[in-house]
Amino acid sequence: MPIFGKSALQRMLGVLLVLAVLSSSAGANTLSNIACKDIDYNAIILEIIDSLPKGGGYEVRGSRVALPVISVHQLGARLGLHVRDGHPSHCTSATYALYMHLVAHLHNSGQINLSVEQIRSLQAVKTRPDGTPMLDGQGPFWIFNANGAGAAAFLKHTGTGISFRDDALVHARPGDFLKIFWNENVGIEYFKNGGVNRRKSERGHQVVFTGRKVIAGTEMICFWGTQKQGRTKRGKRREVRYFPAQPDGKVHKGYGQVCRPRGDIKRMIFSRIVCMKNLASGLEAMRARANVSGEGGHVNPHGFVDEFLLSIQRQPSDHATLDSMYDIRPAHKVFANK
Repeated sequence: MPIFGKSALQRMLGVLLVLAVLSSSAGANTLSNIACKDIDYNAIILEIIDSLPKGGGYEVRGSRVALPVISVHQLGARLGLHVRDGHPSHCTSATYALYMHLVAHLHNSGQINLSVEQIRSLQAVKTRPDGTPMLDGQGPFWIFNANGAGAAAFLKHTGTGISFRDDALVHARPGDFLKIFWNENVGIEYFKNGGVNRRKSERGHQVVFTGRKVIAGTEMICFWGTQKQGRTKRGKRREVRYFPAQPDGKVHKGYGQVCRPRGDIKRMIFSRIVCMKNLASGLEAMRARANVSGEGGHVNPHGFVDEFLLSIQRQPSDHATLDSMYDIRPAHKVFANK
């Protein structure tokens, strides 16, 4: 029987504890087993939205998007977080910046406590230290950024939230993250020559739900995000893509609140943050999985990788698989006892 020194034994117990957390977070995230009491994260998210600037530019070309910058500074006796929004932005860089503003608010006020390593893992970067590009599914930001259900995946992996379908908008609340699908597709499909088959590939938008209203007799879904005005075909007419959601009557290019006709939307996935106190243990569990997934016991060079989100960048999937992978359930089942 091998004999372990005290430090080796402590390290082993630490690994076992993290793997236990990982095992528990692998099950279904439900309101009953992860919700923090008396904390309305949706209300905090809406307050943050009100504090953010409008505009800043919108860009879909990844090379021109400025990702949010997360930095550490001394805050009294502890380390504080600061988030600088990236402009121009795209839909997931904007919503991830909003999410990181929430993390910074909670960390700086002492409601959660993240280590330097955990903060570093949350940074949004385009390349690894060796210069190779990051891909969807590789680490927190690139999970959040992914096609399919990036926000839902991230909340499941960290044990901080729940995701659900609610076409009737019975249980959806302002402040929920919302993945909108403009078509029925999930992931990207390619032609044999390597070109993207846009007709069969996913088209969507990651935003934060702010409500619904009727404008000129048309039901609208309203949300905060980053976007730019354009025109789209509805029936035989080409009409404006977005409608103003606020009294100023503007559709800003970049950050802002807008509305979109309900008829433009094919599918919706709502993701609600219910316990940010789980974030540190969730990130530690993701790190532990990366540490044990490399060959020969070596650390995975990409950190934690969501292989499904990585795969749908080359091979499309479907909504039933999304729901199964990330515990995305009908709203009436999620909130049955609430």
